[in-house]
Amino acid sequence: MNNLNYCVECRRISYFNGTCSYCQSNDIKDIDKKAPVNVIGTKIKGRVMNAKDGMVDILCTGEGNIKSIRQFEAENLRKIL
Repeated sequence: MNNLNYCVECRRISYFNGTCSYCQSNDIKDIDKKAPVNVIGTKIKGRVMNAKDGMVDILCTGEGNIKSIRQFEAENLRKIL
């Protein structure tokens, strides 16, 4: 999970270089494994497992406690606080 960050103000996840590319905030923090995230525009929620080359593996819990690993682009995720 090399250098995957999130903005504290807009909660977007990406590979930021000091400032957020969405809201131009300087309040950037590193995201940890098992951090809760949401896919923007959907009701899919899960926890971060791994990140490589702009893609993030998410452990999603579906109906009946069925767990699955899905892969999304980092720009489509938002951190749940």
